[in-house]
Amino acid sequence: MSSARDIPPGPEAGLVLRSLARRFPVPDKPQLAPLDELILTILSQSTTDRNRDRAWRNLAERFPREPRPGGEDPSGHSGQPVSICWESVLRAGPEALQDAVRVAGLANRKVPAILHALERLAAEVGRLSLDHLGEMDDDEAITYLTTFHGVGVKTAACVLCFSLRRPVLPVDTHVLRIARRLAWAPPRASADRTHAILADRVPPADRFRMHMLLITFGRALCLARAPRCGECPLEPDCPRVGVRTPTAK
Repeated sequence: MSSARDIPPGPEAGLVLRSLARRFPVPDKPQLAPLDELILTILSQSTTDRNRDRAWRNLAERFPREPRPGGEDPSGHSGQPVSICWESVLRAGPEALQDAVRVAGLANRKVPAILHALERLAAEVGRLSLDHLGEMDDDEAITYLTTFHGVGVKTAACVLCFSLRRPVLPVDTHVLRIARRLAWAPPRASADRTHAILADRVPPADRFRMHMLLITFGRALCLARAPRCGECPLEPDCPRVGVRTPTAK
């Protein structure tokens, strides 16, 4: 059995980024308020984007927040009206929330996490907002967020990356799989360990684009069960760790 030190060094991050950017457009992502991003990411756990978005629309329809005059919402994000009134969600309670987000799956796990976050912010901050994350550095913010029930490093990194536009690279299932195949991380490295490895490997200015492109790449070509290596722009440089090749007959 080979160890991590037996794995050849993977391709340089800049080469991977350039190759993927030539093949795929860099997807964009709307910038939400930090609390919105946290709850959206909780809803996305172990489900599809389609079901996550359906749950989000249910929440927006059942618990709408009207923007204040002048385009500023109650959390202070000018021109970025919040579509969901989290105060109404908290007042409605677990049954109403569970009914709204059931389509995203694992409601019995996600609903307690969402309500715990809302209840804790109401008690500790006095308002339903995570804007105080802006006063923390990246490590402090991730440490703080991971003290919330059901929030791991990946979910915390998504809040920093997408809402605060911090140079953080979240490691979801696609990023983890590709990092292992590229020998950027050992074959059995956890998502949290890979998060730390990629922080050293990918320059801060490239982390948002790298995350978005690796997800697109993972969905289009570097599939979990049958990667389409013959169509891959990284094929000449990829060590393909753990990828099974067809047996010749």
